[in-house]
Amino acid sequence: MPEKMGARLKNFFGNSLLDTVESLSELYWLTKTCLYYRRFFGKIGRRSRIVNPTKLRDVQHIFIGDEVRINKYIFLLTLTLHERPKPRIVINDGCVIGHMNHITCVNEVIIGKKVLTADGVHISDNSHVYSNPKIAIIDQGITSKGKVSIGDGSWIGENVSVLSCHIGTHCVIGSNSVVVNDIPDFSVAVGVPARVVRQFDVTRGQWTKAVRNRNEAGA
Repeated sequence: MPEKMGARLKNFFGNSLLDTVESLSELYWLTKTCLYYRRFFGKIGRRSRIVNPTKLRDVQHIFIGDEVRINKYIFLLTLTLHERPKPRIVINDGCVIGHMNHITCVNEVIIGKKVLTADGVHISDNSHVYSNPKIAIIDQGITSKGKVSIGDGSWIGENVSVLSCHIGTHCVIGSNSVVVNDIPDFSVAVGVPARVVRQFDVTRGQWTKAVRNRNEAGA
């Protein structure tokens, strides 16, 4: 045991100054997450860390699994609507949430295991009410348009918005896409609104171009 500790210390102090400072920063956020943030969240699992968040609100309804990394400037918010069930955000084991992600929930947002999100991703199960043009939108409240779920092993690209929909297992959502409709398992989707452009063919064992309509199917 002393030999192992000595080897770790030797490796630590043998690193460059930059690597040493980064290692100390990681240790700081891991410790703060364990000893401080964990007191307020519904759950924070083993070896998970929240790094320098921008805003955390009503996090008692947020449940984080093991070995989750939530990068800088995250905005995590839940809001309980009048006479509605308590909201719930679940970020499952092994996820990596990118910088400047914005996740808001009044209903339910479930992020599966080992989901990777790039920077600037927006995930929400709610939107502002705008039905009355005589009242400022900011004063009309918010409503949920449906739950959000993202399947295990999926990758959400840079600046994507995911709004009240289901994304399947092992999907890729291209950068700058806006996802408002369900995306099936093993799909690549891009665009505004996002549409499926490639899918994994189980029989062939490869990714193939998605068929959008009958004319393409006969081509």
